[in-house]
Amino acid sequence: MKSSPPQFVRRPAVILILGLLVLGIGAVVLVFRQPVGARMADRPPLQPQVDSKPGEPVVDGEVARASGILFSEEEQKIVGLRTAKVTLDTVPHVLSAPGQVAPNESQYAYITPRAAGVVRTVNAHVGQLVRAGDLLATIDSPVVGEARLELYTKLQELEIAKAQAEWEEMVYHNTHELIGLLRKGESPEEIQSRFADRAVGDDRERLMTAYAQYRLAIATVERNRELNAQKLITPKQFQEVTAGYEAAQATYQSLMDQTGFEAKLADTRARQAKRQAETAVRTAEERLRILGVKPDGTEPEMAGGKVAGVKSDETLAAPETSRARETILADATGENSTAVKPVGVPPDSAMNMREAPVSTYSIRAPFDGTILDREMIVPGVAVDTTHRLFTMANLSSVWIEASVHEGDFDMLASSQEGSEVRFRSPAYLDREFEGTVIYSGDLVDEKSRSVKLLAKAANPDRLLKPGMFVEVDILSPRKKAAVQIPTSALLDEGNRTFVFVKTAPDRFVRREVDAEAPRGDLVTIRRGLETGDEVVIEGEYKLKALSVQLASAGH
Repeated sequence: MKSSPPQFVRRPAVILILGLLVLGIGAVVLVFRQPVGARMADRPPLQPQVDSKPGEPVVDGEVARASGILFSEEEQKIVGLRTAKVTLDTVPHVLSAPGQVAPNESQYAYITPRAAGVVRTVNAHVGQLVRAGDLLATIDSPVVGEARLELYTKLQELEIAKAQAEWEEMVYHNTHELIGLLRKGESPEEIQSRFADRAVGDDRERLMTAYAQYRLAIATVERNRELNAQKLITPKQFQEVTAGYEAAQATYQSLMDQTGFEAKLADTRARQAKRQAETAVRTAEERLRILGVKPDGTEPEMAGGKVAGVKSDETLAAPETSRARETILADATGENSTAVKPVGVPPDSAMNMREAPVSTYSIRAPFDGTILDREMIVPGVAVDTTHRLFTMANLSSVWIEASVHEGDFDMLASSQEGSEVRFRSPAYLDREFEGTVIYSGDLVDEKSRSVKLLAKAANPDRLLKPGMFVEVDILSPRKKAAVQIPTSALLDEGNRTFVFVKTAPDRFVRREVDAEAPRGDLVTIRRGLETGDEVVIEGEYKLKALSVQLASAGH
């Protein structure tokens, strides 16, 4: 069995191998570093130089900054320095202002009862989406009941007045025609045949009696005239007969005149009574409309997502169609097919409709929207016209209220109705919303010294909530094109903003600029740059560091 070599014999071999590895690694490093060292032999790596005139002393770092930095093209490639040309574009002015989301006031309503009463049913809750005309609640109101009962009475009086007017009109026309025939001297038989089925009223008896007596007086005087001519009667007898004829003629003529006048007067009075009854009905109807109730007891019709016929004072407009056979209460026999069901009872209710009091009326949604708030109301609670039963709004669109300080009024003046606004919310950092200006403000708030600008924004996803704070950018058109550069070119130092402008292939000058708030990848420059300037957009921080070194070194 062979013995292993001693431990002190193996150690020199290991040391020798490790030394050879270190020498090899060093050689490799020297080989790969040699070209860079050779290229940078004449100038230390990334060593900036101040571009100043020969013989001009540099007094401090600010002068060094203004004179520029020399940076060779090879050094620019090493640090990845890139530039871009200044562009001109007709971008709008951007005025930033704080704001908040508010409900669209044209689609926002406080639902209150129009008449005091007691809650009968409640059909809506907070957060419920409702359509125009949906039933929200029903209320029993003595005021509505009295108004309906008054309307019923006035309708009945109107029916009587209509019938009376029709009768008097018919009598007047028939009497006028009868008087015409009497004046022509038609025979009583002919007159009776023509007016057998026509209404003349009491005038028929009076006129026909007077006419018969008048005809008899004519016949009598004619017969006595012959007898008088033959001296068969005394002159006194003839005079008495003649006087009787003249009296009958006067009575007949005056009766015709009086009857014609009375018939016309009766017709006039009947028509006037009819108009008064119609006025009383319209007055009763308007009282119900003021209370928000349709006069015929039916529910309002819907049109375009809203209650049709609602006027600016929230009352129902008068119907355009005729009031033919308008009936409110059903007949006791149930034969009246035109009767409507009492207001305030759900359509699917199994309760007998005649059991619902005439005082019950319904409160319905005036437009499509969401119930935002509901007062603590339950059946049996007494309410009056000051109770805000429901608050509802259509949140498919909202208003944006922006507060513009008086220092920005000059820019606000160019933001006319229809201008575009964009706004962001801390709740949705990665999303920008758009809207349209509807009012640019005219009154200055005394405390905040600002005016309120209103914009309308679509809200189909219901992401915008009333009361939410937003940052609003108001866009207004410029009179001329503006200078724009990439946002990445801007650098800050304290309260100063600057860029590096490339003035030669290897020369860069620091230049202060007045910039607007960046929007996306571009920023508008008010002052400091001109068309054709070339600014650094990548590697600018390296130039800033070199500029700081120059300033601190005092070159």
